[in-house]
Amino acid sequence: MSPRLSVVLLALTLAACGSSDPEGPGPTPDSGTVDAGTGDAGVPDAGEPDAGIVDAGTDAGTLDAGVPDAGPVDAGPPLAIPNALSGFELFTGSPADGGLIPVEGNVPYTLSTPLFSDYAVKSRTLYIPPGKTAHYQPKDALDLPVGTLITKTFAFPADLRKPDQDVRVIETRVLVRQPSGWEAWPYVWNTEQTEATLATGGRVRDVTFIDSEGETRSFRYAVPSKNQCQQCHHLVDDKGEQVMHPIGVKARYLHRTNTYGGVERDQLEYLASLGKLDGLPAQAELPKAPDAFDPQSANLDTRARTYLDINCAHCHNPKGTAGITSQLFLNFDNTSLFSLGECKRPGSAGAGVGGEFDIVPGNHAESILWYRLHTEESGKMMPQIGRTIHHAEGAQLIADWIDSMPPKTCK
Repeated sequence: MSPRLSVVLLALTLAACGSSDPEGPGPTPDSGTVDAGTGDAGVPDAGEPDAGIVDAGTDAGTLDAGVPDAGPVDAGPPLAIPNALSGFELFTGSPADGGLIPVEGNVPYTLSTPLFSDYAVKSRTLYIPPGKTAHYQPKDALDLPVGTLITKTFAFPADLRKPDQDVRVIETRVLVRQPSGWEAWPYVWNTEQTEATLATGGRVRDVTFIDSEGETRSFRYAVPSKNQCQQCHHLVDDKGEQVMHPIGVKARYLHRTNTYGGVERDQLEYLASLGKLDGLPAQAELPKAPDAFDPQSANLDTRARTYLDINCAHCHNPKGTAGITSQLFLNFDNTSLFSLGECKRPGSAGAGVGGEFDIVPGNHAESILWYRLHTEESGKMMPQIGRTIHHAEGAQLIADWIDSMPPKTCK
C-alpha cells in the first residue's frame, strides 16, 4: 500500500479544500445508468446474513420535532447514478495517487461526535448544487435541496496509533437527494485504490489493523447493500410511510470548526457564507453537541446521551422503526426516563442479553442497553448492522454513565 494514501486522510479529515467558491464544477454523472438493485435482499454477497432482535415495549415516550418531508419538492428528471464514483466528479485523483481531493463546491465537514463503524476513519463531504440553498433546522437534519450529494468515505490505517499512514480505503457511500426523496448508493474501492464501483448488493472485505493498545485486530468488514442502508436511514412520516433521510448533517454536530483554505471556520457559518445555508440563527443560539469522549467538553450525562443520539437514535426514536416497536427512545431530546430505558422491560429481547431491563440504574452489568453495545454476538449486538467489532470506548462510556446513576431496584 502506497504511503501516499495518507494524503487522503489529511485532505478530507482536515478539510483542506483550499477554496471558498461554491459554484465549482459540480458533479455531472456519466450517462450510464446502474442496475436496478431491487432484487437484493439486504445481505452482503459473501453470504453473511444481517441479524438482530428488536425489543418491544408499551410506553408512549416523547415525540421529537418530526420528520422533514422527503417527498417530491421540485420538477426535473432524477440524477443519473454512475457505475463508478468518479462519474459524480466530486473528487480529483484517487487514493492510489494521493488524491481523492474534493472539488470546489464539494465541502468537507466533520462531526463533533461521529457514529462508530468498526474503528474506520471516515471523511465526509457535502455538495449543494449551484443556485440552491439548504435551510437550517434546529433539531433535524438540514433541509437539503434536490441535487444535494453527501459522501462518506471509510478507510483503515494499518495502525490506529498512526491514523494518517498506510491507509486502505474500503468504500464511499453517496446519499443523493432526488426529486422523489433520498437514495443511498454504496461504492467499493478496488485493490489498486484507483476507482470505486457501485455495489448495490454490498461486499465483505477482510480488514486487519493494530488497535490503540498495540494489539492486532482482524475481522470481516461488511459494506452494506443498498437495501441495508435503508435500515438506518428510514423514518416514518406523518402519513405512516417510511422515508429515507440523512443522519449526521444536524446543526448540533456540524456546529464546530474546520479548516477551509487554511483558515479555521465554524462549519455552519462557512456554509452560510457560501450562500449554501439560510435561516442560521446567531452563534449563541446554535445547538452544539460535545465530543462524547472529551471530559472537558460536557458532563458525563450529556456525553453519554450524545453518544446514544448519534449511534442509536436514528432508529430508536419515536419516528424510527426500532423506536416504534420497542418504545426505547435514545434521541437526545427525549426527557422520559422510562422510554430512555430506566427499569424498562423489553418485550421481545429473548434470553441471554445481559439482564431483564434496558437500564438498571447503578448497574451496567445487568443492563441490556450496555450488553447490546458491548457484545459482538450476531443477533444480540446493536446496532444490528454497521459494526462487526464492539466499540470499547463507547461501551465504557455507557457503562460509566449507567453506574453513575443513583442505584435503583427495578421491578
